[in-house]
Amino acid sequence: ALKAGLAAFSRLFDHRAIMQGEARYFIEEFQNKRKGSEVVKLAECQHMIERHCGETLPAAAATADSNFDKLDRRVLQLTELCDLILPDRIDANMDSNTLYSRPPSPGHDSDWDEFMRSMDEEKSAHRPAVRQ
Repeated sequence: ALKAGLAAFSRLFDHRAIMQGEARYFIEEFQNKRKGSEVVKLAECQHMIERHCGETLPAAAATADSNFDKLDRRVLQLTELCDLILPDRIDANMDSNTLYSRPPSPGHDSDWDEFMRSMDEEKSAHRPAVRQ
């Protein structure tokens, strides 16, 4: 009688076999759907890579190649301008870690001082008198 009761209980309340089957079915369906979406994503990535390799990268390389000559000419122009600005030689006793600055041309400091004085005078002319 006990065995019959256990068998009836197992048939009615023990759902392990059914749950395992349902879990297997769910996992298989999930993997099949995921594989489909992965295939779509991989196809999109492949299309994007082919487009970039076929169109974007060659166009960028052609643009870069066409601009190298222009860049080279511009660098030469700038080098010539730098040569005009810098003196012919730099003192050997100058520290290589400091920024090189050309000594001011004669009268440069006095021109600056005169400019600053005129600015101060103009500022004081426009400033209202302070009452004491």
